[in-house]
Amino acid sequence: MIIKKNLLFILSFFFITVFSQQRKQPVNLPVKEDYTHPFTKTIFPLLWSGFQREEVVSYDLQNQNVAISYVQQKTKKIKTVLTLYIYPKKELDNQQLRDEFYSYQYAINQNSNKGVNLKPLFGNTSNENLKVNYIYSIFNNTLGQPDFFKGVKYVDKKSLLAIYECGGWGFKIRVSSDDMTDDQLAGLKEKAENYFGVLNIASIKPLPIQEAPDTVLSPVIRRDTMMMNATIAAAEAKIEWIESHLDKKELLTGFNDMQIDSEVYATERMIDFYKAYQKNWKLHGDTQKYFNEMIRIADNGKIKDHIYEKFHKIINYPEGESQQENYIQFKIDKNISEDTNEIFYKIFYKLE
Repeated sequence: MIIKKNLLFILSFFFITVFSQQRKQPVNLPVKEDYTHPFTKTIFPLLWSGFQREEVVSYDLQNQNVAISYVQQKTKKIKTVLTLYIYPKKELDNQQLRDEFYSYQYAINQNSNKGVNLKPLFGNTSNENLKVNYIYSIFNNTLGQPDFFKGVKYVDKKSLLAIYECGGWGFKIRVSSDDMTDDQLAGLKEKAENYFGVLNIASIKPLPIQEAPDTVLSPVIRRDTMMMNATIAAAEAKIEWIESHLDKKELLTGFNDMQIDSEVYATERMIDFYKAYQKNWKLHGDTQKYFNEMIRIADNGKIKDHIYEKFHKIINYPEGESQQENYIQFKIDKNISEDTNEIFYKIFYKLE
């Protein structure tokens, strides 16, 4: 990865990649034999490890974005459903893995009659050429199912979600089971990621690390010169940290921006920039307020707790949960607003 001055885009920050040939409705592909994904050459057999393939669903006209479901039916009421997703990416940014995890957490809570807490766990798989990082969670939830008498019947499930950074392709595993234990779900995840070739998928379209990533900036920072330049300093620090702490085979597959130290480094550089140049430009009131609060956070040794809250707990900070109550009280005592949780930039590669 090369650090250099990049073209900075002021865009609507939370941009969504839209594929030009998406289907209006998902389509079940009429596949009666082993299915080979045409772009990654991943093979999905009719029978796999005690599971029977139930359907192959396509979300786009080229069949790039697909979901393959397998079912292991033990009895009429006891089954395990394994769904594997492969999908292309037009861009890959440092927040994407976190955003996908958070979106799934939101969606599953909408279909449950009680709160579902997805505790993020982090892992990787590698060979001599590539290293794929992923986020996963094993959790209990209740799924709403149609019921003749009740309309909707909620059924307790043990579930797993795993999302992988595979360069220009996304890979995701989702499992819902009536009887599997945590260890069995973890074992199924490992077996699936190996058999279906996560590392092979990642080799199809590696990131162009010979080039520096671009940066997209939130329109909010246009309020004054300080906010703009301090945010750029933070983004450059983020790129610097990633370049110096990840090896090449890891950089080829994604940003792996789940290490809290990278965000600590970027935050500290942003505050340092403000302290060094605060007298150079006229400051907007919101900018002054933001940095006053961030300095109070830093001076009290709360940067990691701040980041943990800012990223909805989806970051590798094992002590975060135990510190959350103290941090909430700290915010009250020190008059720290929710404005400090705003994300001002993302770094990304455009892949098409």
